[in-house]
Amino acid sequence: MEGGFTRWREEKLPFEAFQKNHSPWVHTILESGTETAQYIVTDLDSREAYIIDSVLDYDPLGGVVYPKAANAILDFVRQHDLKVTRIIDTHVHADHLTAALYLKQQLNNEPNVYIGKDVTKVQEVFAKRYNLKPEELSLKGDQFDVLVSDQDTWVLGSDILCTVLATPGHTPGCLSYRIGDASFVGDTLFMPDIGTARCDFPGGSATDLYKSIHKMYDQWPNDTRVYVGHDYPTQGRTYEFMVSLEMHKKTNKMIDASKTLEDFTALRQARDKNLRAPRFIHPSLQVNSGVDA
Repeated sequence: MEGGFTRWREEKLPFEAFQKNHSPWVHTILESGTETAQYIVTDLDSREAYIIDSVLDYDPLGGVVYPKAANAILDFVRQHDLKVTRIIDTHVHADHLTAALYLKQQLNNEPNVYIGKDVTKVQEVFAKRYNLKPEELSLKGDQFDVLVSDQDTWVLGSDILCTVLATPGHTPGCLSYRIGDASFVGDTLFMPDIGTARCDFPGGSATDLYKSIHKMYDQWPNDTRVYVGHDYPTQGRTYEFMVSLEMHKKTNKMIDASKTLEDFTALRQARDKNLRAPRFIHPSLQVNSGVDA
């Protein structure tokens, strides 16, 4: 929401109800170049916050990185006196560079950087693909502070429970995070009129993605707020990044609750055949998998 806490209180929006339901306050910052949603997830009482799926800007012509999008996160954190305790990447992104390390450095090296433990599977795939030596890319995931596992839990603030769900499919290492009544699914689900993420990267699987999404459908309440990693607006609407899980079940064009595995995989694979590689795939994989440049 634009305007932060001040606007929220002035317009008397229902954050009290959110607090009673153990619900975090979510601020979204769009990085328009890659149409990525960067999230700041906050417990209002304690001001403890997580940063999810940050972006480091990249100029492909000059091969230069710069922190415009990440600095927007830092500005918001400082403006509202937030205490960032975790910097989370939902997976190894192939379309943008993560700003996790930059943010950690700018925040006095205090927050740890989190990624799924199966980042090692992604590292193995890309070490082979790029013919990388062990001294160039460790395959242990030790470039990151914390390797997260399926069903790990912790608490934001005093009572907002975070539960981790393994959601492979887009990549083998994707995780989704349910924080209170809000979930952050990375490149698993997109907005219902878009569907789902692609599954044609090495290690990706349409079958795995179907099973992962149905775990969400089966395990999460219908009123769960689902925050997606990107949006690619169809004609006639602006950027949107959140809708309820129930709306996905009813209206997601690729995987509503009635879609069979066979129908979904056929649809997803047909779509993937016509997709180009992401514009920043090579620098993204190098930075995000932890290559020692």
